[in-house]
Amino acid sequence: MSCKIKNPSNIDLSSLEPHVQGMYDYFNQKIGFQKPPVMVFDSDPSNQSKVLGKTAYYDPQSLEVHVFVDGRHPKDMLRSIAHELIHHQQNLEGRLDVGGYMGEGYYLKNEEMKKLEQEAMLRGNALMREYEDNLKLEEKNKMSLKEWKNNELNKQLLKKFGILKEEKEITHMCALEVTHKASGMTGHPIRHTLSESGDISHYTVEFENMIIENIAVENLDIVQQEEHSHKRDDEKDHDKEKPIMSEDELEEAAKPDFPDVDGDGDKEEPISKAQQDKKEKEGDDKEDKDLSKVPPQLRKHVAKKLEESIKRVAQAKNITYKGKKIN
Repeated sequence: MSCKIKNPSNIDLSSLEPHVQGMYDYFNQKIGFQKPPVMVFDSDPSNQSKVLGKTAYYDPQSLEVHVFVDGRHPKDMLRSIAHELIHHQQNLEGRLDVGGYMGEGYYLKNEEMKKLEQEAMLRGNALMREYEDNLKLEEKNKMSLKEWKNNELNKQLLKKFGILKEEKEITHMCALEVTHKASGMTGHPIRHTLSESGDISHYTVEFENMIIENIAVENLDIVQQEEHSHKRDDEKDHDKEKPIMSEDELEEAAKPDFPDVDGDGDKEEPISKAQQDKKEKEGDDKEDKDLSKVPPQLRKHVAKKLEESIKRVAQAKNITYKGKKIN
């Protein structure tokens, strides 16, 4: 429930109005107004120069809080509003009309009004301070969350570009030597993915003539492994002059254009897949066959295609291959 604001002063108070509504909403949560007041921003230039001039007043008949705004600090205006909001509640509760003297200096001469004024001063200022501190804490928490998100994003970017290194070491089983199932090539991993629990899903492997990035574990045979600890972004020494390929490029290079092993007419599928299809068709249940590997008689063909693909990558990236430039 918001309150209505009138601004006959024609002074720009757009930055103050959200706080007027916010503070009223906070007071309403604490007090529970039966009706909202109307906030009126008044201008009286002659009053502005008076040191003990008027700052605000409450009209119990119209339920209006009048605030004089000439030359005042916004926070000072909020204090005046806080005071008058307590008078508004006193009025709604039927406690404001106490009778007696209401002229100049009534605070000293009317004990009942003195009590009501003291209540407005104490409770109004206290609730305004609560509103102010809650708002500041909320803003601080928002900034803290934003800073945390920015810090996390910066950390990830710094790690990605090798500027920030991981600090935590994770114990895990790590492959020292592997054989690529599709090509039969043997090499050693130089880096790998690593979860908090020590699981590895992909290896980057240095082979004799190239480096293949992000090879899925299921596409490798582990020849040798050991348990050790290191940070997630650690990388082993390797030949940085070797051409670097992705696993997709490797698979494309490893595709033979003959023969059609499974007889399905597809001469571009990898040998390993064609053999698996053939096995499923024939129902071959011999356990001593490892059909996931390229047959020895086709290794030369695959190696030749790989060699050609590596040369293309080296030429495209303008790097040396086997110690010389590829033209």
